[in-house]
Amino acid sequence: MKTTLTILFSLAISTMAIAQQPEKALIRVKYDFSHMTDTNKRENFHKETMMLIAGKNASVFLSYDNLLYDLQVMSTTEQQNREQEGVDVKTFRMPQRNKITSRSEFYYYANEQKTFIQEQLGAIYLIEREADKIDWKITSETRDIETISCKKATANYRGRNWTVWFSEDIPFSTGPWMLVGLPGLIIQANDDKNEVIFEFAGIEKVDKNEKKQAKGITDGNSIRYFGSTKIFIEDIIELPNKAIKATPNEIKRLKEVMKNDPEGFMKTQLAAMGLGGLKPVARQPKSNTPTVPAMNNPIDKSKP
Repeated sequence: MKTTLTILFSLAISTMAIAQQPEKALIRVKYDFSHMTDTNKRENFHKETMMLIAGKNASVFLSYDNLLYDLQVMSTTEQQNREQEGVDVKTFRMPQRNKITSRSEFYYYANEQKTFIQEQLGAIYLIEREADKIDWKITSETRDIETISCKKATANYRGRNWTVWFSEDIPFSTGPWMLVGLPGLIIQANDDKNEVIFEFAGIEKVDKNEKKQAKGITDGNSIRYFGSTKIFIEDIIELPNKAIKATPNEIKRLKEVMKNDPEGFMKTQLAAMGLGGLKPVARQPKSNTPTVPAMNNPIDKSKP
């Protein structure tokens, strides 16, 4: 426990100052994500629906499945908050997770050539770094994907040989995960072994007049959002206001602590967020908890 506290609070004192300005989201792109996480079971793939939200300069890539869960949490928390009106110390039961989803989010700022990787581990942590310059080879090969005219490009990036299809008709220099830097939106991508696949699943313009049911969690005179719900509800690409600056090695250590001592880890996370007075959230029965897939084949195969 002492080690956990030391890690958390040494990080908490270095809250990140955010320089990037909020940007209006213009498009949302969905991808059917397939990842062979365990080379010992090559027939098993982790599958998830992902979403890229992009504006003129900024974009964020996240799990759409996880976003739907966050919206569900926000809705049930609002309901439980109303039901416990007047109670001094409220307790909340989280809705059951039906599948494992990614908690990592990837922000890309094209003009500044900056990448931010957000990790939600109770508190929110951000890794900031210069965006990678991917050595794309654009070929003469073309194809249509769902009526979208695309060009083929290839690159060796972070230990994998990638093939992507991008569209110059959709002038956003971004794509799934950290695959960015082409003169058009990446519509589809896969590595040469088909161990990681981002298959196009639809695109839509952000409708300024779209009415979303979720309104945020009312707390006195303020409105709070859970997880990534603010990005979706307000259609604004914006780094979290109160994030803890971290390095990849620090995130790795935190995940190890979380795995070895989840209860102690969560207590210190709540304390780091100034929520030490809250009671622990009710746990799911172990039999109903989705199994975390084995991981010996990460997307990023480069050496730290």
